[in-house]
Amino acid sequence: MKAMVIERYSEQLQLRDLPDLEPGPQDVVVRVRSNGICATDLKMIDGLVSTVTLPHILGHETAGEVTSLGHEVRGLSIGDHVTVYPTHGCGYCDACRTGFENHCLDAPRTGFEIDGGYSQYLVTRGRNAIKIDSNVPFEEASVLPDAVAAPYHGLVQRAKVTGGETVVVIGVGGLGVHAVQIALIMGARVIAVDVTEDKLKAAEEFGAESVLAGGDDSPSSQVKALTDGKGADIVVECVGGEGVSGILDDCIKCLKLGGRLVVLGYAYGQPLSVDSAELIYGQWSILGSRASTLQDVVEVVKLTESGRLKPVVTQRFPLEKANEALDMLRNSSPLGRIVLTS
Repeated sequence: MKAMVIERYSEQLQLRDLPDLEPGPQDVVVRVRSNGICATDLKMIDGLVSTVTLPHILGHETAGEVTSLGHEVRGLSIGDHVTVYPTHGCGYCDACRTGFENHCLDAPRTGFEIDGGYSQYLVTRGRNAIKIDSNVPFEEASVLPDAVAAPYHGLVQRAKVTGGETVVVIGVGGLGVHAVQIALIMGARVIAVDVTEDKLKAAEEFGAESVLAGGDDSPSSQVKALTDGKGADIVVECVGGEGVSGILDDCIKCLKLGGRLVVLGYAYGQPLSVDSAELIYGQWSILGSRASTLQDVVEVVKLTESGRLKPVVTQRFPLEKANEALDMLRNSSPLGRIVLTS
């Protein structure tokens, strides 16, 4: 099989021919048809993720067809369309037993500690291959486990958004465009903030009540004006990058008394600074939200199959053009996801 491989940090991926894959008793082999590209992939290429060893195949947003399966796998057949949940929880710790595999300390992840979907085939556990209706395009199915399920986890599991609340989404990119949709599905009122016109237009098209052009000034005064001076119940930070510290400061200023900040974007070495007195008197909850659970992915699959949620893919590259796709992501923050197809 062909795969794009990291052989040295901070260098271009190399197209390689690798041996064919065989499933273990509880595994399936998936013919990869699409794989989403995430900013975390850039961090791995740059050598910032300590658990990644070389050589390595990236790719933690994968969809394709089952081509072979181990004799212990249940509920799947050859030819089924699947999207792949990346976290391989141990199944024995308290986190796994309560359905929070993303908290498991012994969980390797597809595309991180396990080779991923920048390849023609991958192996995953049968329970991690989530069947999806063949009417859902592979490109859309591939981004569900991260670009869609991560904001779903942040809003539904961490912030516990409820109907009638006001949610401010900061950054309408790969995560934010889905956060807008999820908040609306949960019955919230949405205010979207971004610095680019096309992303604000997309937020409006998906149903955001108000859109605000970010920039040098904090959006807090505009958010307060739109909420009768109170501020937002929930602010979701979906930007990350080297400027994330300043963005988080802006997010906090948008919160109402007792509001919740959900942090999805990040960069290593970028601190969050908050006045302890303001934190106490504001009674804010600051919630880091990492990836998603298996059940989160099952639920966003159902929402997608029903047509209530639309995974957004805006750029497509063939597998062998992965370096061009990564360069595009490094140089800009696209609306929705860039995907590799094979």
